Amino acid sequence: MSVRVLDTSDEQCPEWLIPSGVFVVTLRSGNRINAYAAGWVVRVSEEPVMIQVAVWDQNYSHKLAQDCDHFIVQLLAEGQQEIARHFGRNSGRDMDKLAGYLTHPGLSGIPILEDCLAYLECKVIFHKQFGDHMILVGKVINSKINELEKNPLIYDHLDYPVVESSNEN
Repeated sequence: MSVRVLDTSDEQCPEWLIPSGVFVVTLRSGNRINAYAAGWVVRVSEEPVMIQVAVWDQNYSHKLAQDCDHFIVQLLAEGQQEIARHFGRNSGRDMDKLAGYLTHPGLSGIPILEDCLAYLECKVIFHKQFGDHMILVGKVINSKINELEKNPLIYDHLDYPVVESSNEN
């Protein structure tokens, strides 16, 4: 395996420089639960508090997002890049990505990571496909800050090099 760092020096990639946090989003459809790493999470309303998440159409979570009724956004803290890599590089098609992580059930029964900076549990009020992502908007029904003294993890493409298969032996 070789590692390639995404090149953002090309003027055609300024979108990679838009600041964003790093999150783990957990959702459920029927009895299927999955969690994925996300960078596109925004607050869309102050009163009531509503959150928007984006789900790429190539991800297993996209299938679940089509009919989920709740999701949980877990904010990661500085230094939790490995957690983001785990949830971003592995597929829920192939494994239970939450296995080995301490969780507790939210009000909706969806697992919440114990080791997160904060979380927001949301009831889905809107979903729509835009280009290659599905947008879910949810009203926050439960939230908590776990680590007041820590800072949120900010996305930096250099923390997540693209891993490619190599023919090198």
